[in-house]
Amino acid sequence: MARIRALLRRSSGRDPAPVGAGDLRIDPGQRRVWRAETEILLTSRQFDVLEFLIRRAGQVLSKTEIVAGVWDYGFEGDLNIVEVYVRRLRTRVDEPFGRNSIQTVRGAGYRLATDGG
Repeated sequence: MARIRALLRRSSGRDPAPVGAGDLRIDPGQRRVWRAETEILLTSRQFDVLEFLIRRAGQVLSKTEIVAGVWDYGFEGDLNIVEVYVRRLRTRVDEPFGRNSIQTVRGAGYRLATDGG
């Protein structure tokens, strides 16, 4: 059911409105990311994962939910791919700025802090 919802969400288009959590901001229309005034370059998939997390800031999201919301319907890979992308995002949007916006909720998934970490 989650995959069907994700597919419908993707087919209806993305919300181009900029969104943020604290000083972490994204502009989906231009596919750009900033931490305060510093622009952060991300790959397309990294951007998609961050957008999925930031639009649900404060919510605990399982790996399954993240895969369903970001990857194609036919994804049959290992759910641990989410760990790989979360780690890469942390090295770009958190660590250089001394932040912890992407939090691990042990046994449940990940949550993006509403205050941007």
